[in-house]
Amino acid sequence: MARLLIASLLMSSALLAACGSAPPPVPATEANTRNFMAEAMVAYNDNRYVEARSFFGRAYMQYHSVDDLQGQAHALIDLADSALLQGDVAAARVNLTDAHAVVDSQASLATLKSRLVLMDAYADLQSGDPAGAATRLDGLLAGTGVPADVQRAALFARTQAAFDAKATDAGLWLTKLGKPTADALDAARLERLQALAEPDATKAAALYTDALQRYQNAYYRPGIAATHEEWGARLLAQQDWSNARDHLQRALYVRLWMYDASRSAHILDELATADTALGDATSAKQDAQWAAYLKDGGDPSKSPVSPAPVGNPG
Repeated sequence: MARLLIASLLMSSALLAACGSAPPPVPATEANTRNFMAEAMVAYNDNRYVEARSFFGRAYMQYHSVDDLQGQAHALIDLADSALLQGDVAAARVNLTDAHAVVDSQASLATLKSRLVLMDAYADLQSGDPAGAATRLDGLLAGTGVPADVQRAALFARTQAAFDAKATDAGLWLTKLGKPTADALDAARLERLQALAEPDATKAAALYTDALQRYQNAYYRPGIAATHEEWGARLLAQQDWSNARDHLQRALYVRLWMYDASRSAHILDELATADTALGDATSAKQDAQWAAYLKDGGDPSKSPVSPAPVGNPG
């Protein structure tokens, strides 16, 4: 009997000790913010940028509510990144302005500055301002303490700026990129730039084919769309209207899936050129109407002239 009583007391003591050493529950705000960021990254990695922006925005509001400046900065950067990938440059610039203000207010966040400058340059490129992008990127590439991934991305962007501006030193910037890293997206991005510099149409097509395969293997929709867009634009310049139209239509489908109104409108303008050259006046008119609809703020998931395309539920 005594043994049973002692054993019972020891068990009770162990339970009390265990209860006393249990970690405190995670505050609801912290748990919610972690969940929002996790959901955002799942959507981001699947190129569902509308959904990603929604969750990053909710995480930002949580960080803001508890005055967590580091969390705010990271959430704003993620918001800007997602907006740029969706083609929403105006929203990205607002996010970047807010992020700069937060980062500039805290010396401990200074390491994020180079990433913000890189994204400012991306916004310039998407806005058709390669000269502005080049100025930012030249300063970034000449700086010290820039993380390796930011420096590599900046070099890619600077090379793109040179090609966009039709600069005489575009080829020199391309050589500075050297060989691709082990990353498939790095290799595909390099092949797209090499295709821009390649005068031989057959060799350029081979580079685009390789880049497209890499992006498809990685399920990276922005790269898939960009490859078709660049290939289609080259074919337009060669007046290969039928093949240009094929690549542009494939790019359009992907951009619409991502709810990218800006790039979709641009593709539709190019499709109108191809359809006009092919003698398809009806399709050319529909292309123009749809482009105007998107430029006026229309929903990318709904066509004003044909059945709605399949889209990302967002």
